[in-house]
Amino acid sequence: MTKNPILPQEIFSFHSFGLPFYQIPFYLFGKRRYKKVKGLVHSEFLIPMSLGLPLFSWKRYKISGLVLFALWQTEEDLNQFLLSKESKWMQSGWHVRLRMIRRWGKILELAEATVFGRTSNPDQTTISITLARLKLTELLRFTKWGKPVESQVKNHPGKQMAFAAFRPPRHFLTFSIWKTETDIVQMVNGNDPRKDGIEHREAMAERKRKDFHFEFTTLRFEILGGNGLELGINSKSV
Repeated sequence: MTKNPILPQEIFSFHSFGLPFYQIPFYLFGKRRYKKVKGLVHSEFLIPMSLGLPLFSWKRYKISGLVLFALWQTEEDLNQFLLSKESKWMQSGWHVRLRMIRRWGKILELAEATVFGRTSNPDQTTISITLARLKLTELLRFTKWGKPVESQVKNHPGKQMAFAAFRPPRHFLTFSIWKTETDIVQMVNGNDPRKDGIEHREAMAERKRKDFHFEFTTLRFEILGGNGLELGINSKSV
């Protein structure tokens, strides 16, 4: 008799939460405090940023809180974390639970993460997350080509929510929620320049010519659930 294979139970989560300013450095740079959290495979704390605003505008940087992107061995590990004192500040924010369905590029810490087949309808809400480790010598080029893409994403009709985040000096993330997976594909490819724009397509061509990063990955997720985020999201339980 053939045994059924044991399917991976891993789950990603993304959190947005407020906390006192003096606490921010401890979360950004004190990763040691989370190394003993049960079931936590990898975590990224970053400062959120609004898209489309000038780099030197204080309104761009949301220094009253942080975001957390994390990979867990199981959903139960995530549940236990959210009940622990380590998640004290996160409990007043929002989070979404995610299953990875697409991956391009590679970040070492997430190289072994499972890419699942999509179980929900592609016409349902989809989340895209990009992680980048910038070459500091490419900062000016990265800014030149990245700023137009910010405006393209911000103004796209298929976008429900979008923002960026960073951890000094070289770690960057983008988080966006889309009405459908097709909307993401159209934006990336610039299928209809009048609606989708071509800035992302041009920036990717420039990155291919001479990379801005030493590590880069774009991930797509279906939504399994969450708490505190009201966007009319079509979610499903695990």
